[in-house]
Amino acid sequence: MKKILLIIMISSQLFLLSGCWGAKEIQSQTYITGVGLDYAEGEFTVYIQALNFANVAKQEGGSSLQEASPIFIGESKGKTIQAALSKLEQKVALPLYYGHVKTILLSETVIKEQMKSIIEFIGQNPSLRYNIWFFGTKLDIKEILTGESFFNYPSIYTILHNPEILTTSNFFIPIEKYNKFISTYYQPVGTQIIPALEMIKAHFSEDEKKKNVAAVTGGFVISQQQYKGWVNKEDLVGLKWLSKEATNIPLSLFEEKVSVIIQKPKRTIKVVKGHKPSYHLIVKANAVLTQNEEDMSIDTIKKELENKIKSELLETMKKSEEINADLLNISEKTYRYHVKKWGVSAIHSIDKESIEHIEVKIHIEQNINYKR
Repeated sequence: MKKILLIIMISSQLFLLSGCWGAKEIQSQTYITGVGLDYAEGEFTVYIQALNFANVAKQEGGSSLQEASPIFIGESKGKTIQAALSKLEQKVALPLYYGHVKTILLSETVIKEQMKSIIEFIGQNPSLRYNIWFFGTKLDIKEILTGESFFNYPSIYTILHNPEILTTSNFFIPIEKYNKFISTYYQPVGTQIIPALEMIKAHFSEDEKKKNVAAVTGGFVISQQQYKGWVNKEDLVGLKWLSKEATNIPLSLFEEKVSVIIQKPKRTIKVVKGHKPSYHLIVKANAVLTQNEEDMSIDTIKKELENKIKSELLETMKKSEEINADLLNISEKTYRYHVKKWGVSAIHSIDKESIEHIEVKIHIEQNINYKR
């Protein structure tokens, strides 16, 4: 009798643990990695970019990819974003799954006119995470989504889905995730910059064929929930000196005869009291000298480097005044700690006269050491 009861108990446990009810096999869904959104003539155009897991498995397993990884793109239109997606969902052979979306790509028209709809869509879709990358483009969204990668790797190894290496090893403008964007979007001061992507063919080729590779060329500026325009990266050169994310910044001086790498610059913003707020900007950093063709003195390089940093900060401040937006986000500190003294309107008023003083101190740690 005891043996019969034991057999019944073991059998019941095996039955309960035999599988996961409702679980779907990996090949039974379409895994979306990127979503592109455009708006024209009262309709949204939604693009989806899907992942081929077979290609990822080959790459991560070390097998060489002999053929280019195919890029799956879906496209549909609707009066709302969800309506357009619903039309796609009714036509696909495999159900769409949004839990692996890594990037949202917006057209300039959407950024200018439909940010409220974008925020609502991301907030209401339970599968979309807040740590997705946020990009914009002036080009056709499909052209960006079908951009090429190096060595025929899948699209998840492009800057569109994997910009972290770029921002940590060669910082020039911030590339941030959606959670950072939305955390400051409703602030009455400061700006949000959505990085702008373009396709570049000039720099890379494989077997003499030019590679069509996406690159960041500037940013779309939003201030007080209003679109302020597109700014090229040359006008955003001062951002890196006040960013916490900047760790390695390469610079060339004296017609590119001298090269240095600035490491982890420390920045301080001091608020100066007056009839309206003004600021002292302080930048301190160590630099590594990597090239010095004409054997210039360290003091000469140091002076030129400090002047270049000052000029880059002023260049971005000049653009801030032109578009009436605080690109350097220096007003955020005043808003946090001194809002009772000046009020939001005075704090928001930023021009080139707002910078009362810029102090830059660079210590060049080492000279060039040749291999032996």
